[in-house]
Amino acid sequence: MHVYAVVPVSQFEPESIITESIEYLKELECDNFTFEVYYVIETFPGDKRTLSRVLPDNFNIMLRTPRGRKAGALNDFLSVVKNADYVAVFDVDSRPAKDYVVKCIAALEENDSAVVSTGCSFIYNANSVLTKIVSISNTLACDAYNLQSGSEGFFPGGLAVVMKVSLLEGEKLNEESLVGDFDLMTRLYLKGKVSVFANTVAGDQAPITLKDLYHQRVRWQRGAAESFGKYLVPMVKAPIPFTRKILWLSTIMLGFCLFLLSPYTISLFLANRHDIRKLSDGPLDVVIILLGGIGFAWFVTACGFVALAQHITSSKSEWKPAVRSDV
Repeated sequence: MHVYAVVPVSQFEPESIITESIEYLKELECDNFTFEVYYVIETFPGDKRTLSRVLPDNFNIMLRTPRGRKAGALNDFLSVVKNADYVAVFDVDSRPAKDYVVKCIAALEENDSAVVSTGCSFIYNANSVLTKIVSISNTLACDAYNLQSGSEGFFPGGLAVVMKVSLLEGEKLNEESLVGDFDLMTRLYLKGKVSVFANTVAGDQAPITLKDLYHQRVRWQRGAAESFGKYLVPMVKAPIPFTRKILWLSTIMLGFCLFLLSPYTISLFLANRHDIRKLSDGPLDVVIILLGGIGFAWFVTACGFVALAQHITSSKSEWKPAVRSDV
C-alpha cells in the first residue's frame, strides 16, 4: 500500500516553518505501508529560500509556479504521482498526532463509501484572548462533528485530511474556488461518497490578528456561498438520502446564522469549562473568553454576510498571507 502526504507551501512561507513541519511529520507512524512526503512549494524569481536542507529519505520537494493555492498544489501532485492508494494533505503549520494517518486510513477502510477522513483539530497557539476564543470554538465544532460519527457525514475538508484516491474517480480540485476542498467534497457527496471522522487530532495555528481572522472567515464563507449557488439544485435532485442533504445544507448555512446561537454561547462554552480553565490566566480571563464567545458568533455571521455580498456582486476576494505565531 502506497501512502503519500502532501504539504502545499505558498510563496510567502519562510524556510523555517517548512523545517518545523518536517520535524513533526517525520514522526508520523508508517510501519505498515510505504510512506512518502512531498512538500509542493510555490517558487518565484529571486526566491532566496535555499531549500537545500537535508531531508529524511522518504521526504521530497516539488517546486511549482504559483497557481491555484492548495488546490493547484494537490492537482499538480496527483498529475505526477500515479500509484497512490491514500493521500494525506496537511497545511505547513499542521501538527498531526503520530497516529493521524494510521487512524484516518482505518476509518476509511471501515466504510466502502468513505472518500475523506479527518480528525479533530486543536489550536496550539492559544496564547491570546483571540486565539483562546477560536480554540474553544474549534472544540465545539469537533463536538458537533463527533455527533455525525457513524452516520452519513459531510465534513468539508479541513486543514488535515486523508483521501482514498480510488474513490476520487478522476475528480480534481477547483483551482478557481476559494475553498477547493469544500467544492470537491460536495461533488463527491453528490456521487454518494461520504467523509468520516477519525479518533485522532491535529494541531493548527489560529490567526493571531483580528484582520487575519476576518480574511480567513470571509474566504471560508465565500466558498460556502459559491457551493450553495452552484450545487443547491443538483443536491436537491441527487439520489442520496435526505439526511445527507440536510447535513450538507446545515454545514453551509451555519456560518451565516451563527448569531442565533449567541444566547446559548455561554452555556456551550461552559460545557467546555475544563478547556477554558486550562487556557485562562484567571477569573477575569474566563469572563473575557465567555463574552468573547458571544462576540465571535456575531463576528462570524458578519463575515458570512460580507462573503455573501461579495458573491452576489461578483467582487474579487483573494487569499491573503497570515502572520504566523512563533511557537
